[in-house]
Amino acid sequence: MPKVKVDGVEIEVPQGATVLQACELAGKEVPRFCYHERLSIAGNCRMCLVEVKPGPPKPQASCALPAADGQEILTMTPMVKKAREGVMEFLLINHPLDCPICDQGGECDLQDQAMAYGRGHSRFQENKRAVTEKYMGPVVKTIMTRCIQCTRCVRFATEVAGVPDLGATGRGEDMEITTYLRSSPSPTASRRAPGS
Repeated sequence: MPKVKVDGVEIEVPQGATVLQACELAGKEVPRFCYHERLSIAGNCRMCLVEVKPGPPKPQASCALPAADGQEILTMTPMVKKAREGVMEFLLINHPLDCPICDQGGECDLQDQAMAYGRGHSRFQENKRAVTEKYMGPVVKTIMTRCIQCTRCVRFATEVAGVPDLGATGRGEDMEITTYLRSSPSPTASRRAPGS
């Protein structure tokens, strides 16, 4: 079993464990949105950043990094704190987070992590994006403007429910979780000259 150090405490972890699981075994809280122990690893929220030595001098996603013998894992260095603040700021750019009047007040993991790991203010003043609500059947309720694209719903539908009907389309600000691909003309189609 590999031996790793988490914030100076040496522990043994099971073979094949991730750095995030090693931190949990050591009793350290590492924030995360997309990770779930029963789903495949997506690594797309980037909140679970930690510093690992030996390794590159930058924060790494602990959910996708295997724990190896002799690693030193640091969860609260200034570099990690700054990186988590930046990730949280980007997650909230398009999120209509108004905690005092939000109907999820007191029961929202995003709100809790924004308070614990965020900056407290944003440098972005642009308008928030608006995403239309989607009808996904009588059992699924969506509030798409609050979606942070953690893809848990996509992985749950595919891996647990066995219904691979959800997916993510687009990239960056245009990314959306949806049940189907809309047929829209490609951006290059309108630029083509007639007859080409």
